[in-house]
Amino acid sequence: MRQTLRSVVGQTLQDWEILVIGDACRPDTAAVIAEFADPRIGYIDLPVNFGEQSGPNNIGLARARGRFVALLNHDDLWFPDHLAAMTGWIDATGADVVIARGAIVQPRPVQGDPDKNLIYGVGKDGFYDPVITAGYGSAQMVRRTSLSWLGPWRPARECFCESSQDWLFRAWRKGAVITTMPHLSVLSLFSGMRKGSYFENTAPEQEELVNGMQMPDALRVKVLAMAEAPRPLKKSTYLKRRLLAACGIHPRAREFRREYGRGAFVTRLREIRGLPPLSALEPGLDEMLDLYRKRNDQAEAEKN
Repeated sequence: MRQTLRSVVGQTLQDWEILVIGDACRPDTAAVIAEFADPRIGYIDLPVNFGEQSGPNNIGLARARGRFVALLNHDDLWFPDHLAAMTGWIDATGADVVIARGAIVQPRPVQGDPDKNLIYGVGKDGFYDPVITAGYGSAQMVRRTSLSWLGPWRPARECFCESSQDWLFRAWRKGAVITTMPHLSVLSLFSGMRKGSYFENTAPEQEELVNGMQMPDALRVKVLAMAEAPRPLKKSTYLKRRLLAACGIHPRAREFRREYGRGAFVTRLREIRGLPPLSALEPGLDEMLDLYRKRNDQAEAEKN
């Protein structure tokens, strides 16, 4: 998270407010935030673990006060001109939502394997297309006045694809103007690709990349030189998926339904990250007793 915050603090546009929404975070999170000594950074930590993005993101969206609201996952990075470019683009296009071009930085490969990053955020004629556009949370910016009718993110348990894609698709169905910005300004280092990532208190990849942003275009050249563009679909495949979208079925939902089932994607991610299964929304007495015992034991250990 420290590197993620550094990528925001280093923005060329400095008129921002950060709301760090902690999902029952590590005990040292508050100390990391305090290192920045910046009154523009606020911290809200949920007392119990929600377990996926929708809950914390909805809190952030509800409490934001600026004209525009941008999301940033704790393991992703923004290039220094991200906010300046995004606010300019959303104003110029009059959009409700704008999606930046992003790169999924693949884990460092085993020796001899090719190292290919994946590009996302590609639209059609400058606009979101439900068939071809993937716009992950860290690449999204929304006009705050549009949030009242666009609505919140749905819990992952209710989604057949990623919550971020589900929200964009529902916004498109409601008639939102969603544009795509052809400028690489986001780097995504998905924890779901990095086994045990939530238990390792180091971030060498993020550290290297955020240091490289001192020369942003040189880093863009490096990232894009190892990148793959999304593969174009056959016309017949595109038309079939577009028909599904018109009927209210997210084109990615069929793929996710075959592989994961409703809500199972997050369950798989938590296994890879080394986290326990999602807790029940309505835990019983024994589960709550166990939770508070563990928290009390941890507090006692820190006290001693």
